[in-house]
Amino acid sequence: MVRVIRGWYKKATAFLLPILVSLLLLAPPCALEEAHAGIDEGVAYILANQGADGGFREPGKGEVGQDATTAWCVMALAAAGIDVRGVKRNGKSPLDFLATQSCNWRSVTDYERTLLAVAAAGEDPRSFGGVDLLARVRSYQGAGGNIGEAVNSNAFGILAYRAVAEPVPEGAVTWHRRVQNPDGGWGNSPGAASNPDMTAASIMALRAAGAEAGDPSITAALSYLRTIQNQDGGFSFQPGTSDTAATSWCAQAILAAGQDPGGSAWSKGGNTPISFIRSTQAADGGFSWMKGRSMNPVWTTSYAVCALAGKPYPVAVFQPPRPSAEGGGQDSVSGGGGDNSADSEGNAATSENVSDPESASGQEGEEGAGTGNRDGVSESAGDEAVHEEHVMAAGEDESVEKSGGSPLTPVIAIAVVLLSGISVWLFYRLHPRRAENDSELRR
Repeated sequence: MVRVIRGWYKKATAFLLPILVSLLLLAPPCALEEAHAGIDEGVAYILANQGADGGFREPGKGEVGQDATTAWCVMALAAAGIDVRGVKRNGKSPLDFLATQSCNWRSVTDYERTLLAVAAAGEDPRSFGGVDLLARVRSYQGAGGNIGEAVNSNAFGILAYRAVAEPVPEGAVTWHRRVQNPDGGWGNSPGAASNPDMTAASIMALRAAGAEAGDPSITAALSYLRTIQNQDGGFSFQPGTSDTAATSWCAQAILAAGQDPGGSAWSKGGNTPISFIRSTQAADGGFSWMKGRSMNPVWTTSYAVCALAGKPYPVAVFQPPRPSAEGGGQDSVSGGGGDNSADSEGNAATSENVSDPESASGQEGEEGAGTGNRDGVSESAGDEAVHEEHVMAAGEDESVEKSGGSPLTPVIAIAVVLLSGISVWLFYRLHPRRAENDSELRR
């Protein structure tokens, strides 16, 4: 009787194990996988729009890369875990293209955006294309502490310092807190009406500067975002219709504040910022600006990929290699949520750093035509930026489940198979007589 039971146990195990593995493989994706879905397709779409000069451009724009589009695509690819230095066409990478664009950098936001891209790719922004990008950013800091005159230029400036692991100027942080609106948000310029874009950028900037997730300025900003979230889960720069760009940045800001943009806390009408972003992905892998309305799809896709990957800006922090005692170096790049040049809480240090007066931030030109520029918001009132660029900070709480990451189901399935096999092997290894009994049962 005992032999029969043992034989039944082995046969049942052999029968049930494949079923268990199949169920794991077919199980509904977890929250991490749900957010991760769409990243690979988005990356493929970006890569398909690389020009002959190594840069990226919008469809129908020929083979000439576009400066701002390329910078944001570099950040998206880095956020997705791709070594941008190896992404080449005709032997030229996006970094090769950006290194030739210094003649087109005319505003502080041009330098800030490029610095963030270069750092994300693992190159030194202090020496890129013959330009010290950090020094250029520093030169725009005025006597009041602010980097540039606009909210976005100051936020991007803070992020730029974080991206190279430099102490953030205390004056820039103080100025940013001072221009926060009573409703908790920030507008394009001091005193301007709050909008989700600049509010999200500001949350990221303050986190990059060392503010804790529970900082009053950040909690007030998150409360503002809750009041303007739409029923479809998204956010809109223009009142009414959610857009992928604003929603992506808000999702990243929520992450940086230690919360989950794909969780129930940010669900409205049964939808979350993450589910809205995914709903705007087209069959070709690109993301539309609004549902049914495609505008600058490559640029928009770069935002969506970063959000789905759970990577607020800066997506990586560059640190120059430091020789060790044996003469070796240390890794120069770390994730944007890391604690490089940070205290025990993972917050960046700050210091006062005031330099030359700031000059006006300009528009991006053709690349921003008809859509505005989040990193190049006009510093004058009344601009019509509806697809502006903006940048977010790092520093998300590592205890929070991220919206992005690698799919877990295949990993779990493989682990189950390996553990099951090892268990069966050990069982019969430790009980050889049972193996003999099973052999007798098969006769």
